[in-house]
Amino acid sequence: MDINKSIKGIIIGGICETVACILLFVLTAFALTKAGYIPDGIISTVTTVLSAVSCFIGGFISGRIIKKTGIAVGAATGFLLFFIQLSVSLISGEFSPTVLIFIKAAAMILSGTIGGIFGVNKKEKI
Repeated sequence: MDINKSIKGIIIGGICETVACILLFVLTAFALTKAGYIPDGIISTVTTVLSAVSCFIGGFISGRIIKKTGIAVGAATGFLLFFIQLSVSLISGEFSPTVLIFIKAAAMILSGTIGGIFGVNKKEKI
């Protein structure tokens, strides 16, 4: 496995998943604001689902670029977004250590892994 190609794929996938995450968060924030009442319990679930979807996108793109080891590449890409979100929450002072952090990490890494598998196994168009 070419290390430079793997790092390049993970970085490009990480950038794509970060942009996707930001766009999904902005669209969801707009929709929830227009809806009016927002239950407090739904916010953490929505952010976990949107982060997992973003990790799937990033893992898929990384898998398409590298074309092998989709499990490792997807997991690394999913962990990258989790690390970014964890760092931002630590820096902003909004970090609260709960079980939800482990659930979110597992969901993000797993969905990145699944995205990497799908990205590697996607057939080329003729």
